[in-house]
Amino acid sequence: MASKKRRILVTGVARWWGALVVQKLVEDPEVAEVIGIDTREPRYDLGRADYLKLDVRHSLIGKLVRAVGIDTVVHTLTRVDSFDMDPRRAHEMNVIGTLNLLAGCAGEGSPVRRFVLKSSSHVYGSRFDLPAGLREDHRLDSNSRHQFVRDIVEVESYVTDFGLRNPKIDILALRFANSLNPDEPQPLARYLDLEVVPTVAGYDPALQLIHRDDCVAAMVLATKRGPAGAYNIATPGAEPLSRLLDSAGKLHAPLLPPFGLELAAFAIRKAGVAFLSPQLLDLLRWGRSLSTAKAARELGFRAKRDSRAAFEDFTQQRRVLRYAPDRHSYQYEKELEDFIHTRQVASENGEGDSNGAAPPPATETAKPRPRRHRSRPLPR
Repeated sequence: MASKKRRILVTGVARWWGALVVQKLVEDPEVAEVIGIDTREPRYDLGRADYLKLDVRHSLIGKLVRAVGIDTVVHTLTRVDSFDMDPRRAHEMNVIGTLNLLAGCAGEGSPVRRFVLKSSSHVYGSRFDLPAGLREDHRLDSNSRHQFVRDIVEVESYVTDFGLRNPKIDILALRFANSLNPDEPQPLARYLDLEVVPTVAGYDPALQLIHRDDCVAAMVLATKRGPAGAYNIATPGAEPLSRLLDSAGKLHAPLLPPFGLELAAFAIRKAGVAFLSPQLLDLLRWGRSLSTAKAARELGFRAKRDSRAAFEDFTQQRRVLRYAPDRHSYQYEKELEDFIHTRQVASENGEGDSNGAAPPPATETAKPRPRRHRSRPLPR
């Protein structure tokens, strides 16, 4: 008897995390349907997936799960660093949103059997006394002085409790090292992208950086296989920051003082140079390294690029993007070219005036084509 095809709900498809996972899942012959939700329109093509403009804090989540028969939920909406989200809004999205999503997956008649959470290695904190090669059973930094970190630790605790109360649902929490995506760089990636990278004087932290494609591959693997539990998702081994910067040909200098570091970071942010959150400042002093043995053994995940290769690829692509034409201005230019082309075709077909003048302007101007994704009405 053929196995039942999967029906998957992915949160956070406006950003690359959710959208690129959707792109992979819709290609899987074992997946019958993928629905992506977010409060903003996706920037990426979602293929044959359905998109719903829906807040995870909305009570309709549970109705959607049951109406569609969702058996797998991939929650990528959690954020531990943000340029544009203050701690209060982040708490509502991370904690309240996740609680509501879990409530929608629970209860009698729920078809959900697998829940994958995008977490972060920031849950371990970053301190001078952390051991190298942190394993998943290491104590989490629940008393962190940073709100974003406390929120993600709290999210993991709720997800773990949910798994204990709902043993039929496999819960997987993926704790990612800092990711690198040239198209949508997060705060640490944008800091590393500076022409001259200011480092903390007297410190050379060991970092694990992971390529965007490896992040997506890990999320897709976790939707399909592996036992419940937490997994570190990172490249094997850590590299000193100075060595990473040198390997990519990046200029760097110890311009940040170790004392008064927060004040220096505030000045850098006000100047519009870079945004360094408190948890990133800790990372730039103390670093962090994760053991990846469990993910390799139980998920079958191994990053294809090490930290150095991931950073070099990121740097090269960012250099290319600097010289690429602005996408918005190009769109207008393309619209004008298309408009002129239609007029030329009309004239060649004898549709112009007898004196050779162009036909009267069309009543509707050309509009950019929408990205290809289908909208779907919410279940009633």
